[in-house]
Amino acid sequence: MQWYSPAVSDPRTTERPYQTDEGWSRAVFARRTGEVAAFLMPHLRAGMRLIDCGCGPGSITADLARAVAPGETIGIDLREEALIHARALAGERGIANLTFRAASVYQLPFADGTFDAAFACAVLQHLAAPVATLEEMRRVLKPGGVIGIVDASSTITFRHPTNALLEKWDTFRGLEREYTSGRPSDALQLRALLREAGFARTEASASMATEAGPPAGSLEETRQVARNHVIRVHGRLGERAVTQGWATRQELEQIAEALMAWGDAPDAFYARPVFTALGWT
Repeated sequence: MQWYSPAVSDPRTTERPYQTDEGWSRAVFARRTGEVAAFLMPHLRAGMRLIDCGCGPGSITADLARAVAPGETIGIDLREEALIHARALAGERGIANLTFRAASVYQLPFADGTFDAAFACAVLQHLAAPVATLEEMRRVLKPGGVIGIVDASSTITFRHPTNALLEKWDTFRGLEREYTSGRPSDALQLRALLREAGFARTEASASMATEAGPPAGSLEETRQVARNHVIRVHGRLGERAVTQGWATRQELEQIAEALMAWGDAPDAFYARPVFTALGWT
């Protein structure tokens, strides 16, 4: 399946920029470290130049920068508020080989063949034209360069115990993705997309993940997942749910209460699929 081709009308004209609450973003991404990019780490070495596309608050980017030091790492994101936190994090950790720039993943402000490695986490799933982004990332890679992609585009959610309110909440991820990307919320076939974008060799894998971090399966983990989700209930996703008619404000308050009650359940469990892929130019 081809998501984008210059020969047809550009689907990016229907794309709405993905926005989320910075409180939620920091709560989730602060726990995402180099472990998220562990599949890419064996292919990195000191002195490489790396770009992180859609870097968010920069916690993963910081670990990538350490992996390639003294080589330069650049994180790009459209959201200036995210870059403020990313720069502060790099400063706190004393990472001198890391800088951040505001830029679009569709138009990277770099010459052809600038980087040895590229990375993107939870970016393609929100785009109307993921192949166009992958083509742009390939453009800025040197011959033999490597790309690592992390994607959570599957709308499948494993939650226990559940009820009608929680099931309704878990449908919002797919509804939001369709709203922002303008395309169905189907799970992306990463290897096929990488090949379509021109990468010569590809690999892919999958795992299950939560949004809270270790210790996995603990009561504190599920409570943190619940708190993270409630931030979104009361934030931009909740507002979008009301304006798009997915839920009423009363239902959102009931969902928030149901999430907190779920987080306190002694046998609570939450996980969803995460996919990773590698490609070489």
